[in-house]
Amino acid sequence: MIRKLLYLPTLKQNLRIREDVETILNGCADIASQEFKEQKENQLAHDTRCPKCRERDVVDKIRDTLGEGKVDGNFYFGFGGVAGRMKVETDAVNHCNECGHEWKKFKTKYISKTEIVRVALNYLGDYLNDPEKQKRMSWKMDAIKVFDNMSAESIFNLTKKHWLYMRPTPRQTLKLRKLRKYYPSVFETKNEKK
Repeated sequence: MIRKLLYLPTLKQNLRIREDVETILNGCADIASQEFKEQKENQLAHDTRCPKCRERDVVDKIRDTLGEGKVDGNFYFGFGGVAGRMKVETDAVNHCNECGHEWKKFKTKYISKTEIVRVALNYLGDYLNDPEKQKRMSWKMDAIKVFDNMSAESIFNLTKKHWLYMRPTPRQTLKLRKLRKYYPSVFETKNEKK
């Protein structure tokens, strides 16, 4: 009981915490790969069919040009200077050979397991702060399933590691004392639970 109070896990308990953290990270990696797969499918649907005429005769072109310029100058009593800069970017676009319509390419963003962990921790903090309100948001409930059957200490370790990337409410909510109310502790044995 004193070990639990002072948070001094044994080697066996530390091993369980590390295993739980690894399980959570693997679950987040699965979510990240699923998200990336869905983005690639959306990209394929967006870039292979013209949104105007629905034809599939689409080619890549570099057409979209964006320009930006600025000129500054100061003149006092006939002296001074002029400075300027210009920036031009070209982007790849999709071009329909049938109707000539052009539209921007779909941009994908790689989502890492670390980003998923941070999002899931924020969602868990929101849920523990106000469970009734959060239950209506099914995507949040799906994301926090990575913490099911994990120890409170493993979640707390992830919270400490990603503290800077969390919103204020989850930072306040995801304390070890509160986590132990919802998740089992590595310090509890079967006799203590009875």
